[in-house]
Amino acid sequence: MNTAATVVPEPGTLLRALRPGSRAIVRVTGSGVDGLAVVDAATLTRPRTIPLSVVRPYEVLYRPRPPRSGYVPIAEADFVHRLLDAALCKALDRDDPHAVDYVRAHPDSASGGLARLGYEYEQAGPACTKALARAGYGAEPAPQHVSGFGSAVRFCRQDRRHLCPALVAPPWDLRGWEPWSCDRERGHAEPHHNIAMGYHWTDHCGEG
Repeated sequence: MNTAATVVPEPGTLLRALRPGSRAIVRVTGSGVDGLAVVDAATLTRPRTIPLSVVRPYEVLYRPRPPRSGYVPIAEADFVHRLLDAALCKALDRDDPHAVDYVRAHPDSASGGLARLGYEYEQAGPACTKALARAGYGAEPAPQHVSGFGSAVRFCRQDRRHLCPALVAPPWDLRGWEPWSCDRERGHAEPHHNIAMGYHWTDHCGEG
């Protein structure tokens, strides 16, 4: 008998549909006796409820015969990468696998992260900003994270746009970088500070 406790996804969690051919991704907004309240992640529309029983752990994808129905968690960075890739494909009227160089984001959806784009901001920024806004993010250019060609966009949850956009500096190879964000107000004079980490830092990437 399976006695493992069912883990209820927290509000903000992203879930990807396993149905073959489906690109559906939903964001959890709450939970109750009937299941999970969700909305389409890319538009925050179509509120509905899905049974908790259809949510599967990510590990099922490594089975010899993974399930072909239900939902599994998807990382914030992976969702934003797909979102921006689709937005740029439409805006540029062509499929460019290098349009989005990389996206790094903290698992906490409120903190957001950084998207590095393969085009200058004038070409790619407006389409990306619009797509991010529809999905509930605030976004702004982040030229301090760019060296050479291309551009970068700093994104975070809309209700955190009044906070400093600084991120903990990445390692040189970006490996494992899930950037914590600063929790101070914009224009602060003190070092950057993340409350959850109890961590202060000063660097060249952001305000401070």
